[in-house]
Amino acid sequence: MDATTAVSLISIAISVVSLIVSGTLALRQARTTMDGYALPVVLQVFSRFRTQEFFDAQQFIFEELRRRPVQPYTDLPLEIRAHLRMVGGLYDDLGKLVAHGIVKEELIIGSNGSQARRIWEAIEPFVRAERAKRNSNLWIYLEDLAYRTTRKPPAAIHEKLKLHPYAGPAHKSLPAPPEPSATPRPRTEQQPK
Repeated sequence: MDATTAVSLISIAISVVSLIVSGTLALRQARTTMDGYALPVVLQVFSRFRTQEFFDAQQFIFEELRRRPVQPYTDLPLEIRAHLRMVGGLYDDLGKLVAHGIVKEELIIGSNGSQARRIWEAIEPFVRAERAKRNSNLWIYLEDLAYRTTRKPPAAIHEKLKLHPYAGPAHKSLPAPPEPSATPRPRTEQQPK
């Protein structure tokens, strides 16, 4: 092989490596940009979980809904539909974010997976009755999110993240860091008398 051929092959190899590196960096940049756009949406959705109105609606679903006879969602009284719409709709929105890859499922399932599954189990009979009546896909993303929590339980995500319970001062899970010394430092200057 002559020198010209060797230089050409080396140039081609460098070009291919450069192309691969550029493509990898572009994909990473696209993912970072997507995460940046998703963050405000996720924070806004999460903030709704902390409202008293949401908490009251969720408690209604857990405590009162099971006492109601099963019927299609749209046949329920307006007040009950409002509770279901607020809670089921919000969890359905989380399911949309996960299903479309806008946020990682570990984030949603790790933080809200258990509740999403409980909500789905509580409202499922009413949703199925509605789907049968209207041939709709009501809260299909919530159903998918509930399914995902059975495939990847929140506890498994917490373990993967190495989340640890706080043992408190009564338990000695790890040695405490040394306390700063209370001994005053010696002075280097003398004060005038």
